[in-house]
Amino acid sequence: MTERVIHGVAGSVGFAVGRAVRTFDPLFVSFNLKLRPDRVRKEIDRFRQSVEKSREQLKRMQAELRRANGRESSFLIDAHLLVLEDRLFVDRIIEKIETDSINSEWAIQQVSDDLFQAYDRLDDEYLRERRGDLEDIVRRLLHNLQSTPLPTFKKLPYDAILIGKIVPPSTLFELRAQRVVGLATETGSPLSHTAIMARSLEIPAVMGVAALPEVSSGDLLIVDGDRGVVICSPSEETLLEYKSRNRDGRRTKKLAGASASSPSVTEDGVPVSLGANINFSEEVRSAIACGCESIGLYRTEFDFFREGRQPDEQSLVADYSLVLKTAKGAPVTFRTIDVGIDQKSWDGVNPNLGVRGLRFCLENTHVFKKQLRSLYRASVNGRMRILLPFVSTVDDLDAACEIIMDVRRELDLKRQRYDPRVPVGVMIETPAAAQTCDLMASRVDFFCLGTNDLIQYYLVIDRSDQSVVHLYNPFHPAILRCLDQVYGLLRPTGKSVTVCGEMAADPPSAAVLLGLGFTSLSVNLGAYARIKRMIRSVSMTQLRELAGDILKMQKPKEVEDKVRATVYRS
Repeated sequence: MTERVIHGVAGSVGFAVGRAVRTFDPLFVSFNLKLRPDRVRKEIDRFRQSVEKSREQLKRMQAELRRANGRESSFLIDAHLLVLEDRLFVDRIIEKIETDSINSEWAIQQVSDDLFQAYDRLDDEYLRERRGDLEDIVRRLLHNLQSTPLPTFKKLPYDAILIGKIVPPSTLFELRAQRVVGLATETGSPLSHTAIMARSLEIPAVMGVAALPEVSSGDLLIVDGDRGVVICSPSEETLLEYKSRNRDGRRTKKLAGASASSPSVTEDGVPVSLGANINFSEEVRSAIACGCESIGLYRTEFDFFREGRQPDEQSLVADYSLVLKTAKGAPVTFRTIDVGIDQKSWDGVNPNLGVRGLRFCLENTHVFKKQLRSLYRASVNGRMRILLPFVSTVDDLDAACEIIMDVRRELDLKRQRYDPRVPVGVMIETPAAAQTCDLMASRVDFFCLGTNDLIQYYLVIDRSDQSVVHLYNPFHPAILRCLDQVYGLLRPTGKSVTVCGEMAADPPSAAVLLGLGFTSLSVNLGAYARIKRMIRSVSMTQLRELAGDILKMQKPKEVEDKVRATVYRS
């Protein structure tokens, strides 16, 4: 096949060479597993059981439809049943299992990929729409196969690049040890939680690749997270070029590692606090090993909903205690659960503007109280801070503080040990919080600044909308003025502020934050070494002068050019 380059948006830096593994369903990722000869017949039986189970489910559904709505609507199921009897589909899958000695999931995806492409080439719009029937059947077969799972395995047979419409961040984390080396999705942006997770795991990623449906499972790909492109069927020349880049990258990483162990101090002696953002408890060990002085942000919702259901209180206490013990005395900022982000609803509701963060917790107080009880009970094991996300009004903050006091009274009544001095803070990530943070200061102990959402709301840009994501710009004069205002409002209060958004993880924009007065940053582990290196290469005096200059500028491009020239001294 001829090399083809398809464009998207850079989500996580680096590049990966591997084979595509398509995810049809966010809940299910199929693997390519090579079977021993004696397993092939059993695998065919496993696939046939899935087909039969799917057929029984559809017939029950058809019978219910007939009872409820008459015979007409039950005909809708006929198309699905016909797919299960289609030799082009079922027999070809069995043939794939036999001839290639592969598992059912992989055979299903190989055959269905070919059929999807055939559907897409049809001129008849009605027939093209029948693709949806096949998609439903594929999804049903894959889920039914879960009831008769494959034998356990340790590794994929080759380096896998996950591709699909969406890949949830929790899925990416669960598969991190399965030799997943790259990621490409049709939707999403560099600020989606999936992209943040990819950066945290140092997995190269490209988001918003509109032409991704043309890529099939098994295709050889290069995912270039630096350029924001996916290269399909790369030529030998292209592969050699990337091998050369890989050697250069290893040398750069070695230099970065040496810099990471040095103190976080500017050229003119100003210390900067540099912490790590984590999404899962297992990352704490790596953060401490890298020399991070704190866990500046632990996004607890990923662990909280990891199993698809809420954990019990005792499990949470054990998990949070382990995090604190693993941190070895370094302070850990636990952000209470923030749900809603990265979940698209088909009724047109944008979850970024809905019930999430503290709003969710105040509507689901049983969940909020359970997490708070767990956090306080674990607090005796280390230095803990509790952070409330998505706060937009003083009333909501007061309600949260009252719930926190209720939880502490409950613990006192039960004579359960906890640290009563655990600091409580607010995440500034809405324009409302940015404008009124000084009014909240008397109620809390510290602040964190979440630039991802703050920029999104200030510039009226849905960060998951591909049509406007290019307008997202941390160098916009409105953002610079907002940050300058927040610093000015909070400085007289004496309350500490840590910037933990992605703006802190990019050297030029992090330099702007330092110049504006923010000397506490927290970044994903993948960015930690390069931000440390940037801090040690700049003068705080020079950055303050830079901040004064760019606050007078009118266009983002002018600001960015000025900042880059200063940081990289070009």
